[in-house]
Amino acid sequence: MEWFRLASTKLDVAFVVDTTGSMKDDIKAVKDSLFEIVDRITTRTENLEIRFGVVSYRDHPPQDRTYVTRVFDFDAKVKRVHKLISDLNPSEGGDTPEAVADGLYDARTKLSWERDAYKVLLLVGDAPPHGRTYNTIGDDYFPEGCPKGHDAITEVQQMRTDFGSTVFVFVCGCNPLVEDSFRRIAASVDDGQYYSLLDAHELPEAILRILEGVSDLIESDRKVLTYYEANDGTFDMGDAASNLNLELRELKTSLSRLLELGRIARWPKGRPLSTSQKDLTVVLGEIPNNIVAGKAFNYTIRVKNPSSTVVGIRVIASIATPDGVSEVTNEHHDISPNADKKLELKLVAMTDAKGKASFKVEVFYGSRSVAAKIYNTRIY
Repeated sequence: MEWFRLASTKLDVAFVVDTTGSMKDDIKAVKDSLFEIVDRITTRTENLEIRFGVVSYRDHPPQDRTYVTRVFDFDAKVKRVHKLISDLNPSEGGDTPEAVADGLYDARTKLSWERDAYKVLLLVGDAPPHGRTYNTIGDDYFPEGCPKGHDAITEVQQMRTDFGSTVFVFVCGCNPLVEDSFRRIAASVDDGQYYSLLDAHELPEAILRILEGVSDLIESDRKVLTYYEANDGTFDMGDAASNLNLELRELKTSLSRLLELGRIARWPKGRPLSTSQKDLTVVLGEIPNNIVAGKAFNYTIRVKNPSSTVVGIRVIASIATPDGVSEVTNEHHDISPNADKKLELKLVAMTDAKGKASFKVEVFYGSRSVAAKIYNTRIY
C-alpha cells in the first residue's frame, strides 16, 4: 500500500505593474495571453492551485493625481483576473520615475499571501523608482526617494525575510531606461532574476518562461518530498542528492522550502539503519469483530527496537467496504533506542456502508513494509 499521496500545490502569483500611459501595449499583451499562460502551467504541474493578484502603480501627486497604487487581491478565477487586467487603463504620468517602491510595499503587505504556497512576485515596468539611488534623471520630482519612505530593494528583501525561499522575485524591464535600477532590485535577493524586454509581445513569453521555471522547481520539490517520505525523513544528504540527481545545495534549498511550506515537519535525520542494524519486531493487535461506524475503538501495536538508534515507523490503516477503500489513519511514531513500546491507537471507521468489511493495518520503516495484516469484520 502506497502511503505517500500527492497533495495539491498552491502557487500565488502577484503582478506589480506600472499602469502609466507608456505601458498600454505591454498590459494588453498580458491580457491577450493570460488564458494560454494559465493553461500551459496547470497542464505542466499536476494538482496545481494557482491564484493571481495585481498591484497597479502610478505616481504620487502632483505628478499623477489619479492614484498611487491599487490592490486587487489574489483570485483563483482566471476569468475574473482576465477582466481585471483588461480593465487596467494606463494613463497619466508626470515625471519619468514612478512609484515602484509603493507598488512593492503594497504587494508585500496588502496581498493575502498563503503561507503554504509557492510565491511569485513579478515586477513589470518601464520607469525606475524615485530617488538618486535608482536614477540620474533630471526630471525626478522626488530625488530623495519615495515620499512615503518606501524603498524598492528593502521591500523585496523583506519579502524574502517574511517568506524565506518560498518566494521568487522576477523583474521585467520594458525599457532600457530601467536596466540598471531593475537589475539591482532583482539582484538584491538570492536567485532574483531580471528580464530585459524591448517589445510588448516579449512580455507574455517572459511570464510563461518564469512560471514554467517555477513549475519545474515544484516538480523537483515533489521528488524530494517523495524521497523524504519514502525514507521517513532519515537519510544521508549526500546519498539523497546523488539518488535524486541534484546538487547538494539544491537539495538543502528544496528541504528548506518544504519546511517553510509545512510539507515536512523536521529536517532529515542522518543515515538510515540497515536491516541488520534495526532488527525491528512488530506485533499487530486485534480488530473487534463488530465495529460501530463513526465510533472510536482501541488498537494496539507492540514494537521492539533493540538498536541504539531512534527508529521512525509509519502506521497506515484502511477499511474496505462495498463502497470502496478509505484510509482510517496514517501516522508516524518514533521508537526509542533499546525500547519495547506499546502503541495505543484510537481508530474510527468513517463510513456509511453497513455489513461485511475488511480492515488492513500495515507498518512501514521508510518505504519497506515490516508488518501487515488484514482483518475481517462487520460495520454497524
